[in-house]
Amino acid sequence: MKRDRSSMRARVVPLQSAEASDSRVEGTPAERVALVAVLSRQAWALTGRPVPSYTRATMPVRIISLRESRRAD
Repeated sequence: MKRDRSSMRARVVPLQSAEASDSRVEGTPAERVALVAVLSRQAWALTGRPVPSYTRATMPVRIISLRESRRAD
């Protein structure tokens, strides 16, 4: 069964910005990024499927600006 991921969003902010320093998890930005890597590997392991293999250029994502996002809502 394929999930509808069209409404999934993520924000990208500069590491030195106020938004980046207001985390929901303790630790430095580098420690939080490392935690994401660990959690991602664990999540994939739970699916029982192989970890996808693709380059950054072929990642299945679409980047849109905040302005574009607000028009879509």
